[in-house]
Amino acid sequence: MNARIARIIGTTVAAGGLLLGLSACSMSVSSEDVQSEITSMVKEQLQTDPTKVDCPSDLDAKVGATLTCTVESPVRNFDVVATVTAVDGSDVKFNINEV
Repeated sequence: MNARIARIIGTTVAAGGLLLGLSACSMSVSSEDVQSEITSMVKEQLQTDPTKVDCPSDLDAKVGATLTCTVESPVRNFDVVATVTAVDGSDVKFNINEV
């Protein structure tokens, strides 16, 4: 199973339209949207639904911003880090890597 989990590293998610305007200068992707993207990725990689994905806060829409989330699955529990790689208007791309 570790080989499948290792493929999570480097997965890029295009989270277009998931930005929430918090103020004129600050935007983010909601923790719920990040959790949803991680859930889809884990399901694809491990071929099983995670039992829980928890991201403690929103992901700032700034290149280099990170958010560590916890994944619980029938296979094992692990953490992933979402790192913003690009922001173009309302489109945010971020990598999801296992810690």
